[in-house]
Amino acid sequence: MKNKVIPIAVGAVAVALVAIVAVLGIKMNVSPAVEPAQGTTQAETTAEITYPVYEETRFSLPDLTETEQTTVTETEASSTAPSETEKAPESTTLAEKLTQVATTAVNKVFKEVFALPKAPQYVPPDTDLDFAKINLASYKYNPDGNFYYTDDKECWQKNFGFNEVYDAFAPVTMMYYDTVRTTFDYGGKEWMIQTWKGQYGVMFVGGEVGVYTRPLGSIGSHYVCADKEDWLYMETAFMWDEYGTGEYRAVFNRDYDKYWWATGFVVGFPNGSLRKTLTEFRLVTHITFKDTEMADAFCKSFEANGFTRVSKLNNNSPDTFVQVGPDVAFVWQNINHK
Repeated sequence: MKNKVIPIAVGAVAVALVAIVAVLGIKMNVSPAVEPAQGTTQAETTAEITYPVYEETRFSLPDLTETEQTTVTETEASSTAPSETEKAPESTTLAEKLTQVATTAVNKVFKEVFALPKAPQYVPPDTDLDFAKINLASYKYNPDGNFYYTDDKECWQKNFGFNEVYDAFAPVTMMYYDTVRTTFDYGGKEWMIQTWKGQYGVMFVGGEVGVYTRPLGSIGSHYVCADKEDWLYMETAFMWDEYGTGEYRAVFNRDYDKYWWATGFVVGFPNGSLRKTLTEFRLVTHITFKDTEMADAFCKSFEANGFTRVSKLNNNSPDTFVQVGPDVAFVWQNINHK
């Protein structure tokens, strides 16, 4: 009974705080509606991103004996070596060279099968809100993308972890969303990658991706927010069929960086309407796991959740994912585990 009471008590406190943020934390300033700049479009573009060297890479490396590894040092490694200005120091070990070669291969292949949709600055339609001056407690404003986000490095929410009780009480704070929990074991811990998309309070829509852990063999649904050593590189795009035409457009992006919680929210209901159809929203996300073993464990559970593995990701194909080594990208729209 004690194991159940603690998460519920913590959940009650967290939900109360969220209620204050969602219902009372909004200060509105009236100003003329913001007009989009001439020539602004919602067309998708692809930005060049260099992903970091992974802690361990197992992509397309042959199983070699020590003798064979010594043999290929001069041949295969030199054939894929960088230019003179980019060569690694002389002290670079064979293992490091092979990791660099494999990382380059992973990046190249991954860019061929996935491109994150890019959003221009979002302009809320028909609103009298001065979006840049709205004060939303505990959240930060990104002026370039015109959206709000949670600073996951410094936020009070990190003290509360997450469990199913929070989701159950979300409607009390006027938060209506879909969610998917993907749980798996890796590195002596139980992990949960949870995603959300929907309505947040009376004015906002958006999406989230969170990383949580707990000891193996834990009971109940409560997880703690990932410690810094377990943060993962992620990037995400929130897409919205805003006008009910079947055209999903990217509204904002969270850039590729290390997170335990990547979030974003925009003014979404200028006329005060509530509980939109949640399939109007789509979340496209890319996560770089610590290594291929961890990505494999996630993908196995992700497939069990109903997602379909594909060889190349199409941002207009809901509930599919692609994996290249430690990198996994997915398009989520219809699946809901709440």
